[in-house]
Amino acid sequence: LVNCTTIDWFTAWPQEALLSVARRFLDDVDAEPKVKAGLVDMAMHFHTSVQELSARYLSQLQRHFYVTPTLYLELINSYKAPLGE
Repeated sequence: LVNCTTIDWFTAWPQEALLSVARRFLDDVDAEPKVKAGLVDMAMHFHTSVQELSARYLSQLQRHFYVTPTLYLELINSYKAPLGE
């Protein structure tokens, strides 16, 4: 019974936590402070937008799309890759 059980423990992060994580992970990017601030805000906006769309997806199609902390970190790292070149 336990081997076939899935527990949904994904909860939404508060916006301040999203901003703090993005600031920390984008800290080593070589960019002007204004550009970094924009990247941090954009990462938070994209993540919260996907959370909202995921809820709509569930209500309309009865299908789950989990928005996890790992997805958020991957999003931030996708910003860092081109900026590091």
